[in-house]
Amino acid sequence: MGGSVLDWRVYGCAPSLDTFWDEPRNLGRGAAGDEAIAAVQERLGIELPAWLRSLYARYDGGAVRMARARSRHSDDWIDADWLVPRARLLPLAEWFSLAELRRREDYRDDVFAALAADDRRLIAIALGEDNGTLCLDYSAPGAPRIVLTDQRQRLRDYPGHIEFLADLVEIQYWNPALQARHDPHATLRCDPQPPSLDTFWSGPGYWAQDGAAPADEAALAAAEARLGLRLPALLRALYLRQDGGSTEFAWVPLRRQPSWHLYDWESVVPGEAVFALAGLQTLADWAADFQGSDALYGFVRNYAGCERLLILATHNIEWLLCLDYRERGPHDEPEVVAFEFFGELVELYRARDFHRFFADLRRGEIV
Repeated sequence: MGGSVLDWRVYGCAPSLDTFWDEPRNLGRGAAGDEAIAAVQERLGIELPAWLRSLYARYDGGAVRMARARSRHSDDWIDADWLVPRARLLPLAEWFSLAELRRREDYRDDVFAALAADDRRLIAIALGEDNGTLCLDYSAPGAPRIVLTDQRQRLRDYPGHIEFLADLVEIQYWNPALQARHDPHATLRCDPQPPSLDTFWSGPGYWAQDGAAPADEAALAAAEARLGLRLPALLRALYLRQDGGSTEFAWVPLRRQPSWHLYDWESVVPGEAVFALAGLQTLADWAADFQGSDALYGFVRNYAGCERLLILATHNIEWLLCLDYRERGPHDEPEVVAFEFFGELVELYRARDFHRFFADLRRGEIV
């Protein structure tokens, strides 16, 4: 395409083995031990190259910071190719050969013939939507090649990790909070007081043509029955004041004692508006309605429990504020999480419950 309305920028390139992992997104993830390495080598009949042993000595799979490369068909960064599908490597226990995939899916014997003469020697180490698969190719003696496929053809082929790492970049759609992480001088002029029930709402949402009317208990009960979820008590109280609408409270801190530098804050209420009860839907519903059944299949496969992520606010498909019921169940207090979605669902912020989220919120403007 000749150009995009979206302003995508490169924020890093050519990671080393030391900078490969996305450290904040791998908190709590452990290393691969000798037993795990021995098990995958025995199961697949391979030997891990030294560079992968080094990576997995840090984490047994997980999120990577730089996962894309310039498109071979376009100069626009919005078309950048995913070299590491879903921006994460699989844990060793989840690695598989394409021969195993062929047998499991009952494909014909020659389905992967265009990829390798022996599909037992193609080992998948990352898997994304639309069959994007990053593989180690052990077809020839010596260290394995690194191959990106769509399970029909070889899209990219690297003789080793040095060439592979050299192509990797981190790109994201530009927004002020993101740019602030690379601009230490940007700051946020912020009201130190969190919202209250009386101050949270600042007006009706753009969809509310007849003003900002409150919801009632019957409307709350109907919404909860439709969704199969119990809304947090504080959120219910907000809806009893006003059935969705605009708010000036959109910023949250990203650390316990934030500075006023913008890199310590994130704007997590997209469009500064929360849906009315009638507009609430789960991430699974949103994927099906907005992007069609193929996207829904991708979300269900790659984001387990997306029917238990309830969207409170969204800006098109790029940013989402959700209640997360996956850990505690549909009738207990959910966590609150903000996501960014540009082909991959990336967590920006998480609060343990709605009270914590509400206490974190601030009014602010960039200076």
